[in-house]
Amino acid sequence: MARLVVLGVLFLLAACVYADGPNQACVSCSQSGQAWCSTTQACAPFTNSTLPACASGWCTGDTCECTPSCTTGTYPCSETYTGLLILLAFYGVLLSFGAKLISDGSELLLEILNPGLIGGLLLPILGALPDAAIIIVSGALGDDPQNQVAVGMGTLAGSTIMLLTLPWAASIFLGKCDIKAGEAIDGLNTRFSWVNQGVTVDNDTPINARIMIATSFSYFIVQGVAFAYLHDEDSGKKLEGKFAIAGFIVCALSLCAYCAYQVLSPKLQEKKMAEAKRRHIAHMTIKRLLYNMQVRVHQTQASTSTTPLLSTPPSVASTTDVRAIGLKWKAAAHKKAEERKTGDIQQTPRDVEAQEGTDEHVDAKKIALKAALLMGIGTLMVSIFSDPMVDVITDLGEKMRIKAFFVSFIVTPFCSNASELISSLMFASGKKRANASLTFSQLYGAATMNNTLCLGIFFILVFARNLTWSFSAETMTIFTVTIIVGLVAATRTTFRMWYAPLILSLYPLSLVMVYILETYVGWK
Repeated sequence: MARLVVLGVLFLLAACVYADGPNQACVSCSQSGQAWCSTTQACAPFTNSTLPACASGWCTGDTCECTPSCTTGTYPCSETYTGLLILLAFYGVLLSFGAKLISDGSELLLEILNPGLIGGLLLPILGALPDAAIIIVSGALGDDPQNQVAVGMGTLAGSTIMLLTLPWAASIFLGKCDIKAGEAIDGLNTRFSWVNQGVTVDNDTPINARIMIATSFSYFIVQGVAFAYLHDEDSGKKLEGKFAIAGFIVCALSLCAYCAYQVLSPKLQEKKMAEAKRRHIAHMTIKRLLYNMQVRVHQTQASTSTTPLLSTPPSVASTTDVRAIGLKWKAAAHKKAEERKTGDIQQTPRDVEAQEGTDEHVDAKKIALKAALLMGIGTLMVSIFSDPMVDVITDLGEKMRIKAFFVSFIVTPFCSNASELISSLMFASGKKRANASLTFSQLYGAATMNNTLCLGIFFILVFARNLTWSFSAETMTIFTVTIIVGLVAATRTTFRMWYAPLILSLYPLSLVMVYILETYVGWK
């Protein structure tokens, strides 16, 4: 309900920006001998000695091109900072909500389906769908694909770098345990230490990091041509299209190989499936216990209502009983679910019978229909609202006079990957090796999907729209961060606390690296 209220408020604000200011795209200067600058929205005397700098160029009379008012479009739009920021929040929330629905539907499927085929083929693609949709819209639609595709590159770079830095470092902070004999001890957290605390993952997690490193070299299929013709873009553009097709084929084959690996060795999906079933069992157990508790309370009230001698008023007694019994049974339910997961207890026939009784209430058909509905609605929302999101980011970048890449780098990853970010932090807070392994494997898997599916889509856009590969600085930044985090993750299974701030610093440093490479090195 709260989410619907937030969406409603944002929708009303977005609708209001239709009238947030006049469209000044077509303006004629009232006095003769003056020129118009659309960048500064001002007139100036038309003399070469007095005209100040104008990024869009000065125009006079019929040479001033008039652009249609943004109010004629399908989606709400704005020409002011306030309106653009409201729209950015509006479309961002909608994209986050759509991505969350896709994630929730995927988790429901894990409760009823085999993790191999479904988990290896369908779920990784669904997880990368929000980023892929933004990249497709940025290059496939619009009249200025060369400018708008920067939003797609910002999404690709920001998503990869954000996932490998912010949740990576936060997971160590939240999941830290005391380290003894080179490994973190589950649940043991005595005293904060940068050296003697950290997390430990299983031996399968470094494999996912190595796969991530291997797929990151696909960037150099087109980037190699860009480096060779760094100062001669026209000559390089003739070859970039051909190499973009080759890059698309390599990314497609890498995606198929990764999905095949997930099908044949579905260890990551099995971890997700075990976590989903554990939460489902805990939820159903607590629900059943609370229901039984309410029945007993009603029976107690019914029996005591006919008894004249009662030392405590019924309302007070029932309230106290409900709270005390509820807390006690909830703790017992969590404890039993954990014990079943680790196999530390032997179930009695009564326990088995109770568990079977709970399983009988699981309707696989209803769960499948609910999962399909959630994923369908989420996919529809992502597909619809990616287009206006790209337009808003482009307009905001032009108005702020900064590249759309930097805006999308910061904004879109948090919209499209919010569910993965939150779930990773929730898993890590469990302070167990299994939770940490699932968290880091999920992050490496998401980066691998960006290196295959999303990058492949970007390559095909470069070919289809005849775009120039002007993303050398961005490509090298993505590759550098991926290699640094990948090498750390691929060579060890225990990460001490001091790793966290170092990896976290890569996020702001990546923006600085892009700026330096473009401004001072000349990589564009």
